[in-house]
Parts: sequence; structure tokens; C-alpha cells
Amino acid sequence: MKKFLLSSAIILFVAALSSFRVDAVHLKGVIEDSTCANAKTQMSPLNDRIACVKKCLKMGAKAVLVVDDKIYQITNQKVAVPYAGKDVVVDGTLTNDSINISKIADAK
Repeated sequence: MKKFLLSSAIILFVAALSSFRVDAVHLKGVIEDSTCANAKTQMSPLNDRIACVKKCLKMGAKAVLVVDDKIYQITNQKVAVPYAGKDVVVDGTLTNDSINISKIADAK
């Protein structure tokens, strides 16, 4: 009985670990604020995007990475804030819908 319980616990542990997949990614998108990104509509004219995103971040919104129609939560906010409203290229690790950015640069 103890062997059965031990092997069941090991199987459950391995299954739990595999559900939290971490993938290295290279993405091109825009650093938005969580408020506007979740609204799915452009809150300000495109040329005012940087000022708008910075203002929303200052008011407490979180920086997010928007790639096409997908919104990724950013785990290390301080890395992304200087790129608020800009098109960027990002390297990092993806866990579910969150990204930990290891490298970020302006998109060319």
C-alpha cells in the first residue's frame, strides 16, 4: 500500500510540474498598459500612444506585452516600463500567459 501511495504521489507531482510549462520565446509586439490592452479598443490616437501608456502606468495600470491579439502579463515590470507605448522585440521565458523578459529592444 505504501508503494502505491508513493508512486501515486510521484505521478501527481510530475503531472503538476508539466502543467506549468516554461518556454523560451522571441516575440515582437508593443508594450501597452493593462487597462487599454484589455479594453480591446484604441483609447488614444496612435501618435499619442506613448504618452497615454505612460500616464496609465503612472495611475497604477500594469505594463503588458501585446502580440497580435494576445496579451502577456509581464512579471518583471521595471524592465518594460521604459518602453511604454513602443513597438519592441522581446526575448524571455513564457509561463502560461506571463512572460519574464530577459532582453528587450526597440523594434526596427
